[in-house]
Amino acid sequence: MLFQSLWAWIYLLRTRKSIHHVEGEHAIQDRSSKPAFSPLTYKNPYIVFMHKIIASVILQRKISFQRLELVIIDAEENRDQDDNDIRAVLLELDQRLNYLLLVTDRPERYADFADEMYEENGLIVQLAAKSLYRQTRGNVILDFERTSDLMGKTTECSKTVYLPIYKRPWEVGENLDILVPVGYNTLVVSGISLPAESRDSFKYERFMNDKIDRLDREFRKG
Repeated sequence: MLFQSLWAWIYLLRTRKSIHHVEGEHAIQDRSSKPAFSPLTYKNPYIVFMHKIIASVILQRKISFQRLELVIIDAEENRDQDDNDIRAVLLELDQRLNYLLLVTDRPERYADFADEMYEENGLIVQLAAKSLYRQTRGNVILDFERTSDLMGKTTECSKTVYLPIYKRPWEVGENLDILVPVGYNTLVVSGISLPAESRDSFKYERFMNDKIDRLDREFRKG
């Protein structure tokens, strides 16, 4: 777990740097020159805040942690960025979680994680093949697929909270709120702020690089 904790911390730092880079680009680009959105290449810059986003979303939808039934739909193929995003979300899951279902065709990839969750939190992580997904239950879904339409139109009229991680862009509103796509709608998530260093682009980049380099050196020393 020590290795996972160090890996997670380094990954979160790198993701925060990515967030600042994306926000900086949004600030200086004119809307007319903004590149076209593509689910195949989109990098969600808010993965690092996913546990806070989930907490805000279920609060707005009046779902308690006791009633939260979280479903994570695995990526379609082996992509380092997608796998890292999923791992970061799994490592930050709230300990109050009572139900977790991983919909995946790569169950061996999550066997160690399932064992650790049971040993440390008593949570039985359920695994289901994608072909059997419609036979399972869940009220909050994180979809890490990019092109597949596994969900179909099942969430249009249901009460299920469906969060497409890559299929729709996650943006920032005028008050620095995160505009989270929920199905075909958008939910405003407030109260999540970037590090203070992000107010100055040069200082922030230097701050993050120094911190990452220091953690890398400490990790190599053991």
